[in-house]
Amino acid sequence: MSTNLLRGLPGAATVSLVDRRLRGSYEIDEWGLDPELVALSDPAVSLRWDIEVSGAERIPATGGAVLVFNRRVGISEPWVLARGIRRSSGRFVRTVGVVDLAPVGPFLRRFGAVVDRPDEIAGLLRAGQLVGLPMSRSVRATVGDLQTDRIEAAITTGRPVVPVAMLGREAGRRWRVVVGNPLTPKRRGGPLAAVTLTEAVRDAVQTLLDDATMPGLWL
Repeated sequence: MSTNLLRGLPGAATVSLVDRRLRGSYEIDEWGLDPELVALSDPAVSLRWDIEVSGAERIPATGGAVLVFNRRVGISEPWVLARGIRRSSGRFVRTVGVVDLAPVGPFLRRFGAVVDRPDEIAGLLRAGQLVGLPMSRSVRATVGDLQTDRIEAAITTGRPVVPVAMLGREAGRRWRVVVGNPLTPKRRGGPLAAVTLTEAVRDAVQTLLDDATMPGLWL
């Protein structure tokens, strides 16, 4: 369902939609995403963050892909990435890292969060979904680490890996999302394929971050 769901709806239709949800009449997909809830919350999210996206045309229009992004100490990046990509490409991002415990896990799944398990990531990629994979937390303009085993699902499924640089302040409103060129994994690259891909995507995110950083504004 489009994030433009509520635009242009008359008041009665909006009330009816909210009433229907209060009665539990809505659908979620097999991973727990609730597109209608995302659309309903979008106006409130837009008040929190002003997001600029560069390179959105590099996001595959269809099919699965892994979006590897840098992360500082805070909680904004997954939400900023998901909304920025959704608004610029029309595609949802399933961000890896949700704690699979009630009530937090099921709630965050409604917005696209998924468990950090290779089988779940591979299943999403085979189903043609975009998977957001955060690097470890870092400080200032240096990217964190990326565990090799977290990138293997892209190799086994043959899906591209897209480097993404996130620039912004945790308590600030302005954020910039810079999308780089996709990297195509080699499915028959041998045991070092994951190591090579991990290093390449980490370097690509760092380069994007270096090129896009404006002193005193984003970091």
